[in-house]
Amino acid sequence: MATILPRETIVSIILFTLLYSWKRLVGFVYLGVCFVCALMYGMVGLTYGHIDKNAIDALLYTNFNEAFEYATSIPPSVFGWYGSLILFFSAVVIFLKKHPQFLGDLNRKFLGLLIVLLVVFSGNTFVKNLFKGSPLHITDIKSTEVHFALSVYSALQDSSRGQNKYSIFNRSADWNATADGQAATNYVVILGESARRDFLESYGAPWNNTPWMSNEPGILFENYLSASAGTVPSLSRELYFNSDADNFNPAYNIITLAKSAGYRTVWISSQGERGGADSPISVVAKMSDEYDFVADDLNPLNKVIKKTDEDLLEPFKESLSRSGKKLIVLHLIGSHPQVCRRTDDKYTEYFHSKELSCYIESLRNTDHLAKEVTEALKAREAKHGEKWGLLFTSDHGLDFATDQNGWCLKHIDKRQGSYEVPFFIAGSEFKHREIVRSYRSGLDFLPLIASWMHISSPRLPSLPCHWFKDEVCANQETVYRYSGELINYHDLPSYSLQTFMNENP
Repeated sequence: MATILPRETIVSIILFTLLYSWKRLVGFVYLGVCFVCALMYGMVGLTYGHIDKNAIDALLYTNFNEAFEYATSIPPSVFGWYGSLILFFSAVVIFLKKHPQFLGDLNRKFLGLLIVLLVVFSGNTFVKNLFKGSPLHITDIKSTEVHFALSVYSALQDSSRGQNKYSIFNRSADWNATADGQAATNYVVILGESARRDFLESYGAPWNNTPWMSNEPGILFENYLSASAGTVPSLSRELYFNSDADNFNPAYNIITLAKSAGYRTVWISSQGERGGADSPISVVAKMSDEYDFVADDLNPLNKVIKKTDEDLLEPFKESLSRSGKKLIVLHLIGSHPQVCRRTDDKYTEYFHSKELSCYIESLRNTDHLAKEVTEALKAREAKHGEKWGLLFTSDHGLDFATDQNGWCLKHIDKRQGSYEVPFFIAGSEFKHREIVRSYRSGLDFLPLIASWMHISSPRLPSLPCHWFKDEVCANQETVYRYSGELINYHDLPSYSLQTFMNENP
């Protein structure tokens, strides 16, 4: 729980104080409106964050059975919050009734200070843009009421463009899955962020930034392709089953599959909990038995204290220490642009620009994190005999571009590098290193996970080949553009790191 009030909450408190000191009735009306809004959206908001099109679509399109399943899954802490809110509101009203002059005798200096604070906390961006002559937007006003109204309006607009297929209420999936006797006890999936594989030493890059991946026994896939070139279009197809089908049901995903096979599921992320387009990933994450957004964008502390992927290690080790079968997903922020923010502006070697140098360093940090995770899994095996498996990949790659500071890497879907990501599997079963050079597609990610975890389900299609052997598989070279167009990867132009280095010695 945050120990510092969000800026929007501070604005609401100041605004209430000013309104109440001016007209008691107006103050009470304002307080009542805030209370009613909190009651109306609190149950969903506390579980899923700021209102967006998921909540609107769930309200408009979710059937009774789905809503009932959702209601029965609400954690007790939410109802505790409701009770606390009602008690607090009642206490405030009773206190103000008994002390009608409270806040009524504020002197002008204090009122002036409150007005200044109101501008500082709610409209500093607005005022700055006003003086700069920059375009003014109502979103620049940091007010709970403004943000709530705009969120509702934006969500209604998004929903009106078509029913959103990701319902936060639908959690019912009859996978009927089982895991055979070869399954390990602990499985970890590390989802890297924006990791382009030709920048990794393991894939031929000229710097020592992947000592773990370059030396750990396992299977290295040389030609794995992400489903798309961005986080949401890629992971929404990889983590969900049949996400592009007309009869798509979001309840069928990597988390519910593992749970159906008897695994306790944990999702730990250093990305924000909420953020418009990220909601499909948040939805699947929150179907886990346990989830932790360590860089939760709803927590104001995280605007002050920078969170890194290293902050995932403590909750990971805590989850790993629990007995029983587990699937733990670690979703990294890793190498997301602007990448120097991920490395605190530090880098080991300079390569053409500060941003590219930080990118190389960010991949080194990801490799180090994977090493720490591996060591924890090995220690667990040595102490408790629990077999383990680890899978590392990335949601997508990036492409070369330039900005005002020189060379950088950006989200672009026009060349092959944006789909070329690392894919590496390690675990108790591996004693040496194997290479798979044939193409493998992220569009088969869920069946792959099932095969890796020795899970079978009548709903899953058979893989087109033996995924873990170097043999050619059918239909493994297609990717999705941002537009939703499915194309052959080889139809895109290639621009590799080596090509870049030859052209820019």
